[in-house]
Amino acid sequence: LLRILDIDEDWSMARVSDGQRRRVQICMGLLRPYQVLLLDEITVDLDLVGRLDLLEFFRAECEERGATVVYATHIFDGLDGWATHLVYVGGRRFQRAGEVGAIEGLAGRRLLPTVEKWLRESREEAREEEQGSGMQMMQPSAPSFPSRHMAFFR
Repeated sequence: LLRILDIDEDWSMARVSDGQRRRVQICMGLLRPYQVLLLDEITVDLDLVGRLDLLEFFRAECEERGATVVYATHIFDGLDGWATHLVYVGGRRFQRAGEVGAIEGLAGRRLLPTVEKWLRESREEAREEEQGSGMQMMQPSAPSFPSRHMAFFR
């Protein structure tokens, strides 16, 4: 974990950056053995290489120890081939769920463009509902739709 997260054992926590502090927190949180690990946006502060290395660490943990990792995120690059199962949550309910290869509209396709398509469709449906109900559209700069996340299960 020290190598994967690029942590220097000589760091003084009083003098490290927020990103370095976050990597130490992730490392400390992963020291205890687990069967199920719930992660919500854990890699958001990591650089691309660190994020991909940490995801590979989780894959190995799952395969070697039989652990399960639930990973909720809105960052999809680098996740093709990582997840075995997927849940797409939109409008505060499950929209799609199951094994990655069995989800309608995803089988054999890349994750990022597929999720982008789902999100754009959801946004358009929400806009149509707002117009149909006579509600005024919010300004484009204001968040007008519920948060959408992907949950990846191994």
